[in-house]
Amino acid sequence: MMNLFAAALVAASAFFGAEETPGSVKKPAPSVRYGETVALGKGTLRSFVRLDAQGNPAQIGVAVSEAALNSLPAEDKFLVVHMPAGSEKTLIQHVSFNWMPHGHEPDGVYNVPHFDCHFYMTSNEERMGIVADDPRFAKNPEPEYVPQGFVRVHPLPQMGVHWVDPTSTEFQGKPFTTTFIYGSLDGRVTFLEPMFTLDFLRKVKDERLPVKQPQKVARTGYYPTEYRYVYNAAEKQYEIILDKLQNRP
Repeated sequence: MMNLFAAALVAASAFFGAEETPGSVKKPAPSVRYGETVALGKGTLRSFVRLDAQGNPAQIGVAVSEAALNSLPAEDKFLVVHMPAGSEKTLIQHVSFNWMPHGHEPDGVYNVPHFDCHFYMTSNEERMGIVADDPRFAKNPEPEYVPQGFVRVHPLPQMGVHWVDPTSTEFQGKPFTTTFIYGSLDGRVTFLEPMFTLDFLRKVKDERLPVKQPQKVARTGYYPTEYRYVYNAAEKQYEIILDKLQNRP
């Protein structure tokens, strides 16, 4: 009789879930969520967010499939992907991902095959509304909202004003591999941009670089302190990551 009672107790426990008993509550685990996927060559580009055990964003980024990197078009390609649910605290709404097979100005610096990867804190519609000679180009952010030493360069339609680091290696007589750019419009920072060459991405395994920080941010959110490039062999994809996100007021 006791054996039958014990068996019934085990069966009931399995039915209702042993994790429901006190002291054995299942803890949330880190997770990854993929967002919008678009075609690139014979492969794909997709956005993602990785959440920690508390549900806060630990990383955001885009993933370029190995098939895409091996079948890039011969002409410029401009793609947009929106971020998945769970990334809202990063303030990033969409990514404008540009493949530039012939590079762009300045000549002798960025005129090599490379990618411009803009993480925008605005909607795609807002970005598309930026026109040539936009009067909002005239207003710069206050100095404390851009990393010290960064220099304003050309504003561009459907992008904004770019701020570059003159201490980056490509301005010190070395070949361009990767750099990090801030962007602004109408006096506020609107995008963060890792820029990197095709050759660099093809060879990468796991490369971490610091993101230079401004003294202040205009909006509370999770901001990257590193940017990272990873070849994810399990998913057969190259990941461009804003990493080690910190909550800044």
